[in-house]
Amino acid sequence: MLTEADAFRVGGLITVRLIGQLPTPCDEVEELVHYPANGIGSARIFLREGRKPGLENMYCTQGLGRIWSINSEIRDKFSKTVEIFINDHFVRKIRVIENTSKGWHNIH
Repeated sequence: MLTEADAFRVGGLITVRLIGQLPTPCDEVEELVHYPANGIGSARIFLREGRKPGLENMYCTQGLGRIWSINSEIRDKFSKTVEIFINDHFVRKIRVIENTSKGWHNIH
């Protein structure tokens, strides 16, 4: 479950910071792939959240799993937003914050 997401651009590089919590101790999350938009639409990042290999069919104690964080860098000079997908489902769209010599600003 994604709980927090931020995106910052310095030059032509977007840094996406994602934080969430796993539904059970038997689960894991990993980044599958990310794509720049290069001026058309939003940059995108795809994650997989599910059971750890070897635990797919095993009983898992109920209770929340660990808190996870993923930092990803996307080469993209133009995107104003980043779309986040988990298990091929759209979860959230976040704005990219631009860092320039004049400081941080929202590019929307």
